[in-house]
Amino acid sequence: MSTIMTKSNISFSTPSSNLESELDQLLKLRTSLVLDHPLNQTIGLDLKKLFLMFELYAHFVYDFTEYVCKLFIALQDEDLKAVIYGNLTDEMGLDSLGGASWEMQHGELYRQFILSLRRTDQYKATGLDGHINSIEAISKGIANRFYLSHAAIISEGNDLQSFAAFSTIECWVCDLYSFWKRSLQNMGESHKDLDIRTIDLHCICDVEHSVALDQLMCVKLKSADANALHQIKKGIIRGMAASEQLFADIHKEIIA
Repeated sequence: MSTIMTKSNISFSTPSSNLESELDQLLKLRTSLVLDHPLNQTIGLDLKKLFLMFELYAHFVYDFTEYVCKLFIALQDEDLKAVIYGNLTDEMGLDSLGGASWEMQHGELYRQFILSLRRTDQYKATGLDGHINSIEAISKGIANRFYLSHAAIISEGNDLQSFAAFSTIECWVCDLYSFWKRSLQNMGESHKDLDIRTIDLHCICDVEHSVALDQLMCVKLKSADANALHQIKKGIIRGMAASEQLFADIHKEIIA
């Protein structure tokens, strides 16, 4: 098999010793693309925009467990499936003894957070409560576009690509939720009335999830064939594009 050469006969092929370094740079970009998004500046000190962001983000959360289920079913690699299974059991609200509680299912935790937010005087003062139905319809559309992007990736049947694309979600959750938690403190005393279990939980659990995903990608990079890096890169880039579009769609609605 011939290698691609530049006009100066320098090969584009990457020595195995540089593969992890190359992947590491891409992983850093994957996270910063979301954490540096203009949306975060827009909502940082404006409570109405912050509340609207939470509303528009909601159906992404509500549909996330279904997406993880589909990913788990599609994967053939047992190592990859095992890591995704860990995410799935957390999403379903399973405790350490294997018992399940609907109240701890992640989508339900977020719904309880939204309900507690809507009960506050600051939320009511924004007038958003008079537009909940239209906001929810927009939220559903935003989530649908996001998950259609990931469904297209899964449908191609390449495990590493699908797994890498999933990693582009888990990588930003902890830092982003921590930022949202700090922003909610601008509510003053009313902040204490919020049910923020969903935010507290994701400030912790997704650190472990993201580390597990990245570690396994590095392992697969070393042990798989020469096509592995390309598929991982492809999954990360496509996943990054989906996440950027998710927050761009939310941002567009907030500044409209």
